[in-house]
Order: sequence, then C-alpha cells, then structure tokens
Amino acid sequence: MAKQKTGSAKHSADYRARQEAQAKKLGIEKVFFNMPEGIKAAMAAEIERHGYDQVQELWQDLALSWIAQDPEERTRRLERPDAPAFYISPKLARQFEEASLAELKRNPGDEIQAPEFSTDADLRLTEPPRCPRLAFLPKPPR
Repeated sequence: MAKQKTGSAKHSADYRARQEAQAKKLGIEKVFFNMPEGIKAAMAAEIERHGYDQVQELWQDLALSWIAQDPEERTRRLERPDAPAFYISPKLARQFEEASLAELKRNPGDEIQAPEFSTDADLRLTEPPRCPRLAFLPKPPR
C-alpha cells in the first residue's frame, strides 16, 4: 500500500514540478562545478562590488559577455603567458647538455663562438637598421 502524502507535501511536490516544467520550457539547466575557496571569495567580493543580488546573475553576465566576443579575442584571453608550454627538468637539461657535447665531439668545428671585438667602436653601428616599409619617413638627425 502506497503511503499517502500530506497536504503540504503535495503542495511542495506540485511546486517543484511547476518549477522544473518552467525551467525546461525556458531552456534553463543547472550546472554544478567545484571552485577553489580563493576564487569563490573573490567572486563574492565582485558580486557585492557590482551590486548583483545573486551569483547566477554574475555568471550569466560573464557567460553572455564571453559569447559576445569575437573568436580571436576569446583565444587571446585563454592564452596563459605565465604558464609555459612545457617544463624542462634539471635531469632533461643535463641529458641535453651531455648529448650536445657528444655531438660536438663527433663533429668538431660546429661550435658557436662569440665574436671578439677589439674596441667599443666595433660595437657601434654606423646607422640604425631601417624597415623598408618605413622608407617614406625622414632619416633621424645625427
């Protein structure tokens, strides 16, 4: 025998069903993800600073502004200049150094040597290099 619901339980179930139906009609779905505490605290501060009442308003505005950007701008913003593409461990650096020295022993004469300058005058350029596309600009005064 099925257990009968009380009046308030029926009302709560009906309310949840109406909310789910309305969300489905509007195309709204719940999204859950984990977030570090520091980012959550920073987002809470931004919510208060910009006058948002709910965090979902901020997330929705962020998503809409992200979508509105052109693809090149999104790509630029996703680049992480502080995150190197790869990490060279000390072990890998030693292996590379050993392999380089072994290669130089097999093929002597391939070493790159810095040029020797006799005076500081050899280091100075007589005229700064110019870009051919900027040839229409006047030469700088001496």
